[in-house]
Amino acid sequence: MSNGFLDDLPDLHLPGKRRKKKPDKPKDKVVRYVRIRCPACNSTNCPVYSSRDLPIRRHKCGNCGYTFKSVEENYQPQ
Repeated sequence: MSNGFLDDLPDLHLPGKRRKKKPDKPKDKVVRYVRIRCPACNSTNCPVYSSRDLPIRRHKCGNCGYTFKSVEENYQPQ
């Protein structure tokens, strides 16, 4: 069934090329996530306010205002 839409394209006579097999996708790395809790009031409302000195992050509790640090294990700088 032809509707004439592509009939005016020239035939380029290109040799058939085989597509390269795509490399296998790397398996996902799984890391354990531990929710940060305030050591003073045990709240989970502790956003990061500074992470410029990785792997150390500084948090401030949204409930009681206590500031503390957390350290990321297995940190590998890129």
